[in-house]
Amino acid sequence: MDLFTHIAIPYLMGRSLDRRSEETAALVLGGVALDLDFLLMPVNWISPSFFLLVHRGITHSLFFGLFTALLVLSLASYGPVSSRIRDRSGIDLQLSRRTALFASAGVIIHLTLDLLTTRGVPLLYPLDPARWSCEIFFYSEAPLLLASLGILILSVKRGYAVDPRKALLILFLLLVLTGGVRLSDRDRALEGFGDGAAAFPAPGLFSWTVLVEDGGRVSVYSYSGPSGDPVLLESFSRLEGPLTEGLAEAIDMAEALPQVKTFRWRSYDVIVSASSRDGGWDLTFRDPVMTARMRDAPPPLRRPLSGLAFLDVRVEGGAAEMMGGPL
Repeated sequence: MDLFTHIAIPYLMGRSLDRRSEETAALVLGGVALDLDFLLMPVNWISPSFFLLVHRGITHSLFFGLFTALLVLSLASYGPVSSRIRDRSGIDLQLSRRTALFASAGVIIHLTLDLLTTRGVPLLYPLDPARWSCEIFFYSEAPLLLASLGILILSVKRGYAVDPRKALLILFLLLVLTGGVRLSDRDRALEGFGDGAAAFPAPGLFSWTVLVEDGGRVSVYSYSGPSGDPVLLESFSRLEGPLTEGLAEAIDMAEALPQVKTFRWRSYDVIVSASSRDGGWDLTFRDPVMTARMRDAPPPLRRPLSGLAFLDVRVEGGAAEMMGGPL
């Protein structure tokens, strides 16, 4: 979910429950601390590892999410930082059992909202890296983003003149209505496909991406509620039949790379293609959903986002190495 919704909902909840300002602040802090994971991403670029140092990775689990929120709360409660917060906002934010509990509640709110969005979160990491998702919303939905932003602006300008209970009710109603529209369109998007089809929220309130596999061929369709019919974007072939011994070993070596592990973890699905060259193998790991979506991406975004669509690996002489730019 977008940043403004992650701020607005815990803020309005705290005010609706008539909590003290430092408790509401801790609730909001817990609701946004998890998205500070962008500070960890350069570590993964410098030294790739499969510790989910990506957005919606390690900090978006229950264990590490609570740890992250308490760490951020501790930093915000540190002398000079706390003094600056108090001088600017009048909030005396201190680390205590109560503020820790409210920060933890903010984490639960954040994870619950992100569970509703596409690809979800690794809720049980490090016990299990699997991503949990209801696949109802895209990463951000315009009605919720605009409503949350508007409420926050009004709250800053008009302060306590904004009724937090009414504002919170508006956000919850928008959440339900938007989710209802999404689920209704998902059912229509899947009509006519077999049980193996899967639909994923795409950018745009009425848009979905449908993934269909039939006999080793994976097809990607787009669906838009107003137009009504799925449109084929692209098709891909999976490697079929028993693989040659050399190719099977090459794929196993590539799969051991942390970049490939992370790519598989982030992808909707993965198609592997291979070609033999100079005594080695050129392998491409491709996410068919992201590849199809990239067709309509603005040219300036295609290069930076290409790592989300495919990954090239060279296997030669018993070693695998990444080709091209970072993930």
